[in-house]
Amino acid sequence: MKPTKTTTTEIPQPAADLFASLDTLRVVPEGTDGALVQQLLNHVPVRKPSKEWFFRIHPTYSLDALIVELKEEGDTLLVAPSLQGYLLDEKCVCHRTLRLGINRQGNVFVWPVRRPLEGRKDGWATTSCDAVALAEVNWTRMQADMNLGGYKLAVAKVEGEPKWPEQDFPEILRLAFKGAVVDSLDHPTLKRLRGDI
Repeated sequence: MKPTKTTTTEIPQPAADLFASLDTLRVVPEGTDGALVQQLLNHVPVRKPSKEWFFRIHPTYSLDALIVELKEEGDTLLVAPSLQGYLLDEKCVCHRTLRLGINRQGNVFVWPVRRPLEGRKDGWATTSCDAVALAEVNWTRMQADMNLGGYKLAVAKVEGEPKWPEQDFPEILRLAFKGAVVDSLDHPTLKRLRGDI
């Protein structure tokens, strides 16, 4: 019986003099194919894109949902649809469209996008929706402009498609709202909003 041949990944050895050539110090920005670890997606922030980011929006992952926005605490909670009729009068409960985004560094996020209300002019919501549409096909940056009353948009002159996570949208939302789902009128956040605790 022949012994089985096992293959091992060869770890490259450093050059005797790292400074002899700059090529020995140069790092490829996208990383290397020979990485010894695999990054796991275990947390997804719920937020709008930072003004410093160029970002993309997934063209098909989208969900209209009801959320609780606690701006002072920086928390966003997902509300179960069965509670919609009970909570729409609450000031911090609102409809949002949840969209999956990713920035140039490969960090994913879920953006609760505010939609313009019918019959009202709302430059912030309108330009947010413009940014979403633009970012579905271009690396886009969005920066607030108080004089404009909305967001200024810019497109990066770079090519390359984003590397989206392997997880599907329900699993990404499960990570994004882990421990942040309001599924009962007895939820501590709702009790606090009512002044019960």
